[in-house]
Amino acid sequence: MGRMPADRQDGSAAAPELRRPGLDWTAMLRRSPLEAVPECVAGRWWAAHTRPRCEKLLAEDLAVRGVFQYLPVCARTTRSRRTGRRSRSIVPVFTGYVFFIADEEQRIRALATNRIVTLLPVAAQDELIRQLRSVQAVVRHGLDVECGPAVHVGDWVRVVAGPLAGLAGRVLQRRSSMRLIINVRILAQSVSVDISRDTVEPLAGPPDQAD
Repeated sequence: MGRMPADRQDGSAAAPELRRPGLDWTAMLRRSPLEAVPECVAGRWWAAHTRPRCEKLLAEDLAVRGVFQYLPVCARTTRSRRTGRRSRSIVPVFTGYVFFIADEEQRIRALATNRIVTLLPVAAQDELIRQLRSVQAVVRHGLDVECGPAVHVGDWVRVVAGPLAGLAGRVLQRRSSMRLIINVRILAQSVSVDISRDTVEPLAGPPDQAD
């Protein structure tokens, strides 16, 4: 039997707490892009930056409050170091972010969850819808996917794996791999190489040239 709400000191009964419905994340994962990211819901899309490890909790709280949400999730397979056994779980694609559609009243309801650090307004609504649908089209098949910071032509990056680890360079072009210009400081020269996207991390700007 569920616990009854405690009476207040003035004798009135306390309002019952909202209970999260426990969303079926497997079903969420398998939705079609149009179902996951519809156009027929009134309001505007927002991107919510959540408190740490609150993505699913926020999504469930929004569902309770009648706010349409989209949390991109993917299937992730891991292996236990102790037993070597594989396990499969459903995790957020973008750590720390949930998307939702809301009018002003619903936006206030979302903030009332106390799980949002900040709300990011979305100026290009149509562009976000296209991008989120593309994400859902990929993840719904249950494949392992990885998420990383966006890297564009002209961005500065640092190599974090492989024989060039530690070197900084600039993205020259992108194909199946990236063409980087790598500065070799000790020679005051540069070389260009093809390198895999998953071996670099973005930098805010050119690396410090001072010794």
